[in-house]
Formats: sequence, C-alpha cells, structure tokens
Amino acid sequence: MSSNSFSNQGVLIHELVEIQVAKTPDAIAVIFQDQQLTYRELNEKANQLAHYLKSLGVKPDVLVGVCVERSIEMIIALLGILKSGGAYVPLDPAYPKDRLAFTIEDTQIPILLTQQKLARSLPLYQGHSLYIDADWEKIAQQSENNSFSGVESHNLAYVIYTSGSTGKPKGVAIEHRNTVAFIDWAKEWFSAKQLQGVLASTSLCFDLSVFELFVTLSCGGTVILAQNALQLPDLPAAQKVTLINTVPSAIATLLRMKGIPASVETINLAGEPLQNSLVQQLYQLDHVHQVFNLYGPSEDTTYSTVALMQKDATETPTIGRPISNTQIYLLDSQLKPVSDGMEGEIYIAGAGLARGYLNRPDLTDEKFIPNPLSKEPGSRLYKTGDLAIRLPDGNLKYLGRIDHQVKIRGFRIELGEIESVLVKHPKVSQTVVVAREVSTNDKRLVAYVVPNSTSEPTRQNLMIRDLRDFLKLELPDFMIPAAFVFLEELPLTLNGKIDRRALPIPKWTCMEQGVYLAPRNSRETQLAELWSQLLGVDQPSIHDNFCELGGHSLQAIQLVHQVNEIFHIRLPLASFLEMPTIAGMAQNIESLYHADVAQLTKNEETEVELDSAIYPENILTEPIPEIFLTGATGTLGAYLLYELLQQTRADIYCLVRASSIEEVRAKIQNALKRYGLWSDRLSTRIIPVLGDLSQPYLGIKPEQFARLAEKIDLIYHCGAWVNVAYPYSALKAANVLGTQEILRLASQTKTKPVHFISTIDVFSVTSSNTLRTIKEEDVAGPTSSLGNGYAQTKYMAEKLLIEAASRGLPISIYRPSNIVGDSKTGICLTDGFITLMLKGCLEMGVAPDIEAMLNLVPVDYVSQAIVLLSQKQEPCTQAFHLVNPEPIEWKQLIEWLNKMGHSIYLDSYTTWYSQLLKLAAQTSDNTITPLAGLFANQYLVQKLLGAFYFDSQEPLKTLATSNLTCPPVDDELLLNNFSHLLKYHGSCKSQLLTTHSGGLISV
Repeated sequence: MSSNSFSNQGVLIHELVEIQVAKTPDAIAVIFQDQQLTYRELNEKANQLAHYLKSLGVKPDVLVGVCVERSIEMIIALLGILKSGGAYVPLDPAYPKDRLAFTIEDTQIPILLTQQKLARSLPLYQGHSLYIDADWEKIAQQSENNSFSGVESHNLAYVIYTSGSTGKPKGVAIEHRNTVAFIDWAKEWFSAKQLQGVLASTSLCFDLSVFELFVTLSCGGTVILAQNALQLPDLPAAQKVTLINTVPSAIATLLRMKGIPASVETINLAGEPLQNSLVQQLYQLDHVHQVFNLYGPSEDTTYSTVALMQKDATETPTIGRPISNTQIYLLDSQLKPVSDGMEGEIYIAGAGLARGYLNRPDLTDEKFIPNPLSKEPGSRLYKTGDLAIRLPDGNLKYLGRIDHQVKIRGFRIELGEIESVLVKHPKVSQTVVVAREVSTNDKRLVAYVVPNSTSEPTRQNLMIRDLRDFLKLELPDFMIPAAFVFLEELPLTLNGKIDRRALPIPKWTCMEQGVYLAPRNSRETQLAELWSQLLGVDQPSIHDNFCELGGHSLQAIQLVHQVNEIFHIRLPLASFLEMPTIAGMAQNIESLYHADVAQLTKNEETEVELDSAIYPENILTEPIPEIFLTGATGTLGAYLLYELLQQTRADIYCLVRASSIEEVRAKIQNALKRYGLWSDRLSTRIIPVLGDLSQPYLGIKPEQFARLAEKIDLIYHCGAWVNVAYPYSALKAANVLGTQEILRLASQTKTKPVHFISTIDVFSVTSSNTLRTIKEEDVAGPTSSLGNGYAQTKYMAEKLLIEAASRGLPISIYRPSNIVGDSKTGICLTDGFITLMLKGCLEMGVAPDIEAMLNLVPVDYVSQAIVLLSQKQEPCTQAFHLVNPEPIEWKQLIEWLNKMGHSIYLDSYTTWYSQLLKLAAQTSDNTITPLAGLFANQYLVQKLLGAFYFDSQEPLKTLATSNLTCPPVDDELLLNNFSHLLKYHGSCKSQLLTTHSGGLISV
C-alpha cells in the first residue's frame, strides 16, 4: 500500500522558508501573545543567529541543544540552527534535570542555546551555553543575509528523544530530506487557506511540532504560538487560528470549554485512538469543515497515514491510507504480507524514514530492517509494533500494540521505562505499569507495586508520595502514574508471565473496620452524593476519611463550597478538615470551627506551658559548629539549607519526616533540585535525620535524641505545618509542641542558640481593615484576634520561645513578610496566594478595591538575611522583621498588570465578592471559585495580601553593611515572579498556596 510524489528532492527545510520569505516578506510569520514577526524579520534574525553559530564551529551534522520557553525566540532558535547547518535537539525546560542531563550526555552537544532565566534550573553543562536573550546584542552584530552552510539533504535536521522500553530514552535522528518529503505532502494535501493560521501548541520534544512550525512557514501561513492547546481561548490571536493540530483528549476539552474559535475550519487529530462520537460533535460546529485522523511514529517524520472523517458517519474512524512518499505494509511474523481483513504488524517504508536512533546501532538494526518486498537498493522498513487490518475499501483500521507502548494525551510512553525507574526505589520489589481507560478520551497510568515489606495503609500513603517524588527526578509529569496499587504479589499466567488482565482496577475505599455504613438521613445522603461525584467513588461510607478516599486539598475546598451553597450555610473549611467524614460533616457543620477558636481564646494563658524540665545547661562553643535544621524540604527551608552550606563549613543535620533515612535523603535532594540549588559537592555535609516535629523528642528515640544534643551547637527551626485553612488544634502538635521539643534539644547537654522562623502574621488582627505600623519590639497577638489557626500556632510558639529566653536560652526570631520567588529566576512560588488571587481577578476582569500593602521579599533574600543576621548577632533574645523597604499597594499591582496589556478594573469588595459567588454557583472554572468561602472574610484576605507598614531600620542597616539589600519591587522583580501568571493565567488551578512564612498551605 503506497503513495509516491516528491517534488522537492534536494531542497532543505530552511530553504523552503527562504523561498516563502522572498514571496511574502511582509506577511506575519509568527505571533506570540502581543508580539509578532514578519517573514523578513524572522529570516533576518535567524540569519544573524546562524552566522554566529557558524563562528562557534557549527556545521553539518553538529547537534545544538535548544532549551527555551515557548516564545518567538524559540522559532528564531530553530530556524537559525538549521540555517547554520546544524541539527537541533529539543530540551523541554519543564523536564526533570536528570532527564535533560541524559539527553545532553547522550548527544554530546557542543552548544546549548537557552535563556539566562533558565540557567539555574538546567543540569551542569560543560559545553558552550549561548543565551538567546542575554547574548543577543553580540548575535545581532552578525549579517542579516542568508547563510551558506554547506548542509545537504542527507544531513541531520533534528533529533527528538522518545520513551524507551529499557528505561533509556532514544533519540530519533531525522534528516532534512525526511522533513522536506513530509512538508511536500502537507502542501499538497492542505490549501494555503487552511494553513493561514496554525495553532502551534505542541512541545518541541514531540514531532507534531514539526507540522505546526515548518509546514506553516513553508507555505506562507502564520504560526500562532501557545503554551498548550487549552490556552487557545485566551490567545489575543485566537480568531486568526484556521487549523488546530492536536490530540483527541485536548480537542475534547476545548470542545467542552466552548474554546474552539469560529475561525477554525480544519482540525487534525493524532496521537490517540479517535472516537467517532467526538468527530461528530466537532462537525456540529458549523465552522468546522474537515476533521482529519492522522497516524505516524516519530521514526517516520510525524505522519504516515491520513483519513478525512465523514460528517454523520457511524463507523469507527480508520487511520486511512499512506501519505505521499510513504508505503505501508501489513506483515506477519515471517515478514509476509497478510491478506485483507487479517491482522498484521504495520511496517513503513518511504522518504520519511529516519536515519535511525542516535548512538544506538543495535536498536537501529532491530527496528529499521532491509525491505524484502522492494527491489530498490537500500530500501528499508520500520517495524512499528502497531497492529492493523486493511479494510475492503483500502483504509487501515488500527488495532493496538504488540508490546507495552501506549499513548496518553498524545504522549508516546514505553511502560517499561516507568517500570525500570520505579523498581530502582529501595522499597520496591516488583512493579508493573499499565494504562487503564477511565472514560472516553481519558486513559490513566496505574502502577502496581509489590513492596519489599508489607505496609500499613497509612504507611502506603506515605510511600505513594515518596514514589511520586522519586519518579519525578527522572521522568516528566506525563509519565507519572495517576494511581498506585500495592499487591502482595503480581498475578501470573500459567507460563509464568505477568497476567495484566488479572490486575485489579484501582478503587479508593476506606471503610471503617471494612463495614459499609449507609447514610442515615437526607443530609448524609446529599453529602454522600457530593463525595461520590467529586471523588469518583461509589457509595462512600459515612465514616470514610475524605483524604484516604483519594481526596486532596483543592477538592476539599470545592466540597465545602458546594455544601455551603446547598445548605445555605458558611461552613469553615477548618471544621471539615478536623473531622473529614460524612458523619462528622453532617453533625458539626455549623459549630466546630467557632468552638475551636472560642476554646483557645478562653484558655490562652494555660493552653501551653513550657516544660519545667527545659532549662539551658552550660554553653559550649565550637570553632566550626554543627547545625541542626528543620524544614529543609520546604521552600524557605531549602534555600536556608543552601545558604548555610555556602556560608559555613558546618555539617547540617536535617530533620525530615519520612519512613527511612534513604527517603529523607531523597526528599532533601528533590527539594534542592526543584529550586536549582543542588550540588553533589555539598551533599557530604548534609546529615539526614529521620523524625517528626509533631512527636515527643521530635520522633527520635530518647537515646538518639541525647546523642544529637551532644553533637549539635546551633539550631535553625524553620519547619512547620503551614495552612491558613486548618484550625489551631490540627496544627498544634507540629507547630507548638514541636517547638517545645526543639527547645528541649537546645537546652540538653549544652546550650544551643535557637534561630526561629516565624511569620509576620502573628500581628494579623482581623477585626479591622486599618493598615498598622509594626516595629520589632511590638508585642504580637493575642490569639483571639488572629484570623487563622496557623498564625495562632506561631504566636503560641513564640510565647514558648520567650519563656525559654527568660530561663537563659539565646533566642532569635525572624518574621518574614510576603515571601515570593527567587529574585533572579522567580523559581518556586508560581502558585502562591497573591498569584492565585491575581489569576482569578484576571479571569474575572475585575479585582476588589481593597486597601492592602504587599510587602514582597524574595526567598533568596530572606534565607541570606537569616544566615547573615544569625552570624553577626551575639546570642540574644531579639526579633527581626525581614521586610522590603519598598512595598507595593494592591492597587499598584493591578495597575502594573494593566500596563502589561491586561484589562482589569477595580470595584468594591462587596460587588467583587458577589460576582465571585455567582461564578461559583455556575461551577465556573475560574481559579478562585473553589476558594469562595475563604474570601467571605474581607479582613482575612487583606491580611493575607498584606496589612502592615514596617519600621525595621536596625536589621536593614545590619544587612546593608554586608552589602545585602532587598531587591526593590520593580518591573524586573514582578516579571520574574509573575511571568508564569502572565503566560499561563487561567490554564491551571493550584492545590497549594503560600503564606507569609514561605511555607506551603494545603487548601
């Protein structure tokens, strides 16, 4: 089965673009948000880059890495590399460092083309890093004329890495002639009108991007860049999109969102099995004229077959016939053609076949074999591993895979690669990963795990979190299983192979004593229905725990909001989280939270008293102190650990809650890697300590606690359970009693100064909207005035510290204001409270006119300030406010967003909140509708944003003498921290918020 026609033999990819530049130099080539380039401008900039790359030694078949965010610069980078004669190797900035490091090592790229903002998040690289942003001034000095590179059609154009069954990704090496043959077909198949505006939403690491970019630029169309397909409705140029090229699951979501613009006439779907029901829904849009189903592996340059779906058809969609320049064979195990209607494996031949796999001659020989059915010298077949039958009309019907490769949301995944990583975990004995179809266009990965030892259910929950963290070190997010199922052994067939059909379907159930207790009244029945819809479980028992059924914090907020709407009440989220069962919710729906606050206020003076046994002993000073640190896996804690490693020669003992020392070590490493702070050379000074702040003696055996007290000389207590939605009673053990255990450690054997990380929220009274001026010597609290349980616990912890200080223990307290991301990169806090608030307001087009003073301090500045102040000050009892002398008003931040091109106006808080409630009632996808209950308290929202002026001259002077000043709140700081918001606003919802202490709030 074949189709042949190739009119551009010998032509190069960039030459096709140059031909189009000559035809339509002033036409718009690419649009990204509010930026655009004409064909002439794109070509000139790409030429300048090409000449510069050639000066660095780039020539035919030289590989150049490309790691840039989606932007116009990304298009310039690709075209510039091709024009220089080199071949590009895409590296997705969102991938784990380990995976990027593997690609860099495997390709041995001499040059990495990236952006300076990404430098810190990239793996160590010994070659030449060229920053397309920071280095553009010298690049721009090069000629704007077309570059002659000496490249020929058989030279490489790009290398894309795909999942590997052995756990080792493989690079598919594509030559210019392969891509040109593909472009040649596309220009014949699609009209210039269809390609007038093409949505480019696919990562460069996937070959659908080749169609979106190079087909479009070769025919005079406009590339309309997006971060992902679901961003389409929010694009300024959305109404210019004429063709969408994506996967069925994404188009189905766009359809549900009513997000397909009226300008779209053609839709290309590939990467997943296509359902006819989806096709017919698309055709119900009057403006959609053609829906194509396409099939093809990366090894055959994007697409190999095509089928035009028919309107009103009832048959299962086929993958059609071969595109031009391509031959499709259905062969049996003996490489003999099968009869029509018989199952056979798909083998592909033709002009699109890749050179092979980079640096994998064995795999190349296995998959790219001599073509026994052709007399043409050198003809090859690619063995796809896909099964199909040929129908009487000549079209191919796709049946599935021979092996365990799957495609989920268009991502090609070798299940063996996930298994090979997972089995390396020290607690995993055996594992198998499968893809299960939950519903139409919703397939999810499930990992079945046989642990080395039997775990209790609560331990299994901890292990699941650890397994996810472990996998994220090496695998991109789309390869992380959605569910983990623990088995005593894997089921086997009679011949000893794993029986995948016998693997149980994941189901979250956790019934008290294994007994199902049905709802006892109408209220419990309504709640059970809500739980079932939200969690996807059948018949939850009234005593089932919400979290153990798989519920997460964002779902808890959604549930409470729905309950408030249905029952016409104002149930605080905290009340539910104290007793997260249907029975508890029904019984205590109105009183739990208020009873909790009232009880704390009544008994504040006697609530917690410092243990009388805690008295400091003789002070011992070491020339190089051993340091004890809590909270090292949190955001501020990770930065604090990094600064202590940089600024001291001490060994750092890090207390982390986990199930093993190995898990502690992995969590610390994961945290540092997440923020680009990890360094192998410092790892020997990190001493993992297995423990738990909420337990007596920090969860350490008393004899080990005593030995630790002998070793360490200095304590930084940064750890806490940070959650503004949880009540005081839920947080007390970790935050208050945990602090008492820290003081016990500080006082035992020898006196150790304690540096305690608190929060400015200890001054957050919610009875007034007046902005206060705060000084270091001001007294915090009292608890009755504080608006949330987290602030109450920090206030009570400070009272314990002050009592310990009165007994002679050196204490320093640090109270940061609104911690934001790294001042240079913006890394870490893309989903903080302020960011979520801004997202929601952007989506509404309106923000509340609220008096709030945002005091933004970058996390790297806070960590540096704590270490510097702790080193400069003599042991004493003192509080330091780590604040920014140049705050910004909430209204100013809204004005800045408008200056950046957004449209958002201010309205009264009452009017704004009413609009938010209407959206919540309509089950709107607005980012903050699940938080509607939180926004009921205007004063609390004001405090979370910022309600203080600060008089903090002394610490600022001390820091200034060491040349450490807080970065001003200017365009650079705002862009670094909110660029993610500006690019992605509305495209995702967060499960985490950030409070002023820099910890994480599960909400």
